[in-house]
Amino acid sequence: MPSNTSARDESGDGIPRWAATAGRHTVWQRLAATGARLFCSATNPNEEAEPSWRVRQHVLRDYHATNVAAARTVSEELVRAGFNTGDVPYGYRAQRVRVTPEGRRPRWRTRLLIEPVEASTVRMIFLWRGEDRLSTTEIGRRLAASRYPAPLDPETGEPGVWTVAMVRAILRNPKYLGRQVWGRTHHGKPTPRTDWVWSQVWVHPPLVTADEFAAADRRSWPIPSSARTTDDSANALPPDQRRAA
Repeated sequence: MPSNTSARDESGDGIPRWAATAGRHTVWQRLAATGARLFCSATNPNEEAEPSWRVRQHVLRDYHATNVAAARTVSEELVRAGFNTGDVPYGYRAQRVRVTPEGRRPRWRTRLLIEPVEASTVRMIFLWRGEDRLSTTEIGRRLAASRYPAPLDPETGEPGVWTVAMVRAILRNPKYLGRQVWGRTHHGKPTPRTDWVWSQVWVHPPLVTADEFAAADRRSWPIPSSARTTDDSANALPPDQRRAA
């Protein structure tokens, strides 16, 4: 289920629309509204001059860079506060919460709640991969044959069809550790994991432990020490659902 509060990218990460956009006015209109005058005639200071194309591009580039930096700061603050950005991961449902930052108007944010049937499926995927060492292709075949509920199609809202890409995306999503993560890609390309932004504490029920997550990912990447925990405390499912066939 996609969040309607963020702009989506290929990794499922996002930034708030209200933070990523500066309104419906152009940069020139916004500058004029504040009384700013960037250009004037060299012979007559009171006469405005039309800026060249190169100057316009330079100003717009700097303006865009400032907005992107501000949007990134806002996104990092949201993630560290434990709010979800981007699409809701399979195994969870969105819970809309209303927050009122000090000195600002109320806003809606998204936290994650467990969807029990899908959460059981997520745990089975990690167990098949980490303990049974099955390939993602074989996992997808088992899921389809056993009629495990597939992720919903983001466009139609109807159940989709299990694919290897879906299985791989679940196995690589660190949000199943119970923490929010942002910044996994930049312009559609993967970023170094050391540059990812993590929430400081658990902000939603984890579906797997750090050891289970690492065992399922053969690339063996480091997990922040604060994300590691014991099997019992990290398991958010009832015992009878932990290994449903």
